[in-house]
Amino acid sequence: MKKKIIPVVVVLALIALSVWGNQYFNRPQDLNTYSGTIEGTEVPVQPELAGRIVDLKVQEGQVIKTGDIIAKLDDSQAKISLDTAKSEQTQAQAKLNDLLGGSRAEELRRLQAVVDQANANVAALAPSLELEESNLANDQKLYASGGISKQALDTQQNKYDTIKAQYEGAQANVNAAQASLDQAQAGYTQPTIQAQKAAVDIAAQSVKAAELNLSKLTIKSPTNGQALYKQVELGQVVNTGTTLVTILDPNDLWIKIYVPEAKLSQVKVGGVAHVSVDSYPNKTFKGQIQYISTQAEFTPKNVQTKEERTTTVYEVKICIAEGKDQLKAGMPADVTLD
Repeated sequence: MKKKIIPVVVVLALIALSVWGNQYFNRPQDLNTYSGTIEGTEVPVQPELAGRIVDLKVQEGQVIKTGDIIAKLDDSQAKISLDTAKSEQTQAQAKLNDLLGGSRAEELRRLQAVVDQANANVAALAPSLELEESNLANDQKLYASGGISKQALDTQQNKYDTIKAQYEGAQANVNAAQASLDQAQAGYTQPTIQAQKAAVDIAAQSVKAAELNLSKLTIKSPTNGQALYKQVELGQVVNTGTTLVTILDPNDLWIKIYVPEAKLSQVKVGGVAHVSVDSYPNKTFKGQIQYISTQAEFTPKNVQTKEERTTTVYEVKICIAEGKDQLKAGMPADVTLD
């Protein structure tokens, strides 16, 4: 009975060894094949200015093109600022045009009329000044001979001083009016014109800045892709840099793998890789090594032996070059390096 059991055990052992050997020798032996997950570049759409969302045009899953409007923020204040800047620009330009073109004829006529009136005032006061001056001279003689009192002389002196002050004031007005007329007839000086040109330039820059701020309140997509997440809602007040929508760029697919240190010398930036996924079992897609990390990962604290050093791996990024219409972010994939 025991003799029969031994052959059976031997047979079972051989079968088990055969199965193990078949699995061992028929398993993938390509040590240059690594696993990972396909990923895509996620682009956050963020406003440069704060404001309240008055229009939100994107839903999750929506396909988006570069330049499509994602959202609009309240622009009422920005429009007021732009209108104000344009008005200031118009005023500055009008003043410059007036300086460059010379004073208008009606302005010259107005200034001439001021000069004429000032001269007329002087002419009207001249006889009174002569009369009071003559009276004062006579009173001074009478006072010297005892003909009038000191009070009478002082009264006449006050009359003369008053009319003299009026006359001198009128003459000063003539001088000021004539100076204004002379400047208008001669035109404005070059420094005045240059200063006004600078004012016009500043006003123009203010308009451009206001227009730029207004345009920034309409947030557009920076890339083609698909709306992956919508992080805000209509009517919400957002700050500068708040992520409104996250867009997945389907044309920028890549996969990260981890290569042991012992195999790192066989990996070169620009090298060819082949990507396969379960969805297309009989097909591979070309990729290219884009990046190799300079820092190891999963390294033991104390590396003592050569065997332990083989557990050190480096991150390698593979850029997928073809099949972007078939491969999707999130797919598990195998990567074979040439």
